[in-house]
Amino acid sequence: MSAWDFIGGAYEAANPLQDDQDLVGWYVETDRNPQAKSPVALLGCPGLQEAVTSGFTGEVRGGHVMPGGTVAFLVIGTQVVKVTIATPATATAYATFTLTAVGTMASSSGAVCMRDNGVAGVLVIVDGVSMYAYLTKTSVFRQVTDTNVINPTRLMSVDGWIIFNSAGTQKFNTTPVYWNGTDPFDGTYFALKDDAPDNLVTMIEDKRELWLVGEKTTEVWFNQGGTTFAFGRLQGAMLQVGCIAAQTIVRTGHGLCWLGTSERGDNYVVMTQGYDFKSISNPAFSYALTQYKVISDATAYVYTEEGHEFYVINFPSADVTWVYDFTTDFWHKRQSYGSDGLLHRSRANCLINFAGQRLVGDVSTGKIWRQSRQYFTDGDRALYSMRRTPYVWDQGDRNRVRHVRLQVEFTPGVAQSTGQGADPQVMLRWRDENGWSNTYQASIGKIGETRNRAIFRRLGGARNRVYEVSITDPVSRDVVGGSIRVGGTGA
Repeated sequence: MSAWDFIGGAYEAANPLQDDQDLVGWYVETDRNPQAKSPVALLGCPGLQEAVTSGFTGEVRGGHVMPGGTVAFLVIGTQVVKVTIATPATATAYATFTLTAVGTMASSSGAVCMRDNGVAGVLVIVDGVSMYAYLTKTSVFRQVTDTNVINPTRLMSVDGWIIFNSAGTQKFNTTPVYWNGTDPFDGTYFALKDDAPDNLVTMIEDKRELWLVGEKTTEVWFNQGGTTFAFGRLQGAMLQVGCIAAQTIVRTGHGLCWLGTSERGDNYVVMTQGYDFKSISNPAFSYALTQYKVISDATAYVYTEEGHEFYVINFPSADVTWVYDFTTDFWHKRQSYGSDGLLHRSRANCLINFAGQRLVGDVSTGKIWRQSRQYFTDGDRALYSMRRTPYVWDQGDRNRVRHVRLQVEFTPGVAQSTGQGADPQVMLRWRDENGWSNTYQASIGKIGETRNRAIFRRLGGARNRVYEVSITDPVSRDVVGGSIRVGGTGA
């Protein structure tokens, strides 16, 4: 029989008979200590707990933390919302917040991009159609109606300038340096990303440089000095890769990342390396992209937790969330139960780090959640984790294999004291040539049952079988490993 390991990432091959692994709500943890009991394990993805009752409804579309770290802004539905600290954090309690609406936008859904221009105290927001400015020093909110503002989707802030694009063109403009939020723009403060004929799709600032990503190519500009239009091309810094989803571009600790595309027509997540790039997609993820009818509406954010840095990319039309772990190079997925009781993409739509907390905005309810691995529910819904394993099969003669026992080693004895999770259950089913089996359950241990193991016995036989383990009870679901005992083979 071939080698088999319970632990692994999401890898559904183009031909599922080759490989049909999946990983949802868990991510892979590696241990470099050669004496470790298991070199790889699964850690449960973070849960959500309500951080503040927002009083607003709709999609939480984006957020931005102002300099000083004591004020943040969110866009919830049509409302621009100011977040201030009501009570500071203590040794035993998180900071609490006050939310105040400061302005209303015309649009009510879709990702927004937000930047501020530092000491001038102007927050700028674009939504793909309009630009808005909030003057923090006078508490004035206004739509920017300057004729140079044409369907902006992205913003950058460099050395006091706000830079914005015009969707569907090669053009990008800047405001005056330290713009006051009301003066008109000078129409000559613009340039074109025109080393190649493709349109400008997205952009981001990095180390005071302007990264201008088009449909097929990328240029890098920098502040070359001057009091009017101060930016010029960095000669020789041109990448033969573009972007297919404007709101997927982020800065990470490893480089810039976005959902890229090229003149060859392939789509993949790219990560920059200096003034070059590499793909961090694997063939399974790339195959999944080919199955989605729309990927241009994808959005992404990045965060770190417990030594892992994650690139989270949501595909709204495809209703799926993928996550890349820079620490281990494994992909996994995250799913949330909807109000219909079915699994959908993750409800975490955007994230800011504010007041020592990772705050995420809900994709539909207007709720603001605190995200942490300390929480074992998905807000007010069950937290779902699932692992579908590699095939168990006879590598030699491809005969039927008798399955004697499957064991999954969770952290035992971490149950709730009462209610759901007091006797936490892991669910198991499998798929072989006869299709999917019934679902069976085993306990991972009540409180104090530290010797408990989740074991399933007398599992029949099959030529090709994958196992699927899942859990929804509100308990820690870290997995040290899994093992299978098989018997003889037969025709």
